[in-house]
Amino acid sequence: MRVTFAGVGEAFDDKLPNTSLLVHAGSSTVLLDCGFTAACVFWGMAANPLALDAVYISHFHGDHYFGLPALLVRSIEEGRTKRLTILGPSGIESRVTRLMEMAYSNALARAKFSIFFIECDPGQDFKHAGFRFRFAMSDHAMPCQAIRLDTADKSLFYSGDGQPTDDTLELALGCDLVVHESYSLDQEKTGHGSVESSVDFARKASAKACALVHVKRTVRRERKNVILARANAISDMRVFLPEPGDVHIL
Repeated sequence: MRVTFAGVGEAFDDKLPNTSLLVHAGSSTVLLDCGFTAACVFWGMAANPLALDAVYISHFHGDHYFGLPALLVRSIEEGRTKRLTILGPSGIESRVTRLMEMAYSNALARAKFSIFFIECDPGQDFKHAGFRFRFAMSDHAMPCQAIRLDTADKSLFYSGDGQPTDDTLELALGCDLVVHESYSLDQEKTGHGSVESSVDFARKASAKACALVHVKRTVRRERKNVILARANAISDMRVFLPEPGDVHIL
């Protein structure tokens, strides 16, 4: 399994694209979240953008799904014919349809490919596009589902936004890589994780590595060394702050 960090930033970071992960295993690729600044970055980083199998949306905040119109219309312009699956919380199809109508009315009528929507619920467990999908609710202002992706021998946990919960911890147990939203350094903001809580979460999950993403823009720029020193003092596993374009091989 190969994870490319298309974006690692929070909602309003003017330097880093919104957090978004491109996950590749065998011939299958899944994009996890697609915010308003992440879609164009995906096109620049994906080796074969038109081969993308699925997009997973963790929740309905703009920095996690407002990039879908750019992704879809560019796919239409590039002549995509392969079916695309879009997975997300209840209401995913109506949300995406309304968003497309606001952004590029009638664009989907020109598409040469179909879109298959899957509504995901906590506790669901199914296989699709070469991956095993599982979900659990995080603690966020907007209902948000963390996701676990498994192949035959590798596993990835991605939190979306929100503080850890007992259910997300159970979901993450034994993962090779935990990617967790870590908005603050010292103290958790309501509905968001922190560096300390994310590292502690990954340690309790017995993860092999932990990537800290969605860090508040000023905190990441001004206290990057402090973040890494603090994180690695908490745990002896690998903890890192990925940059856009970084690749992690599981």
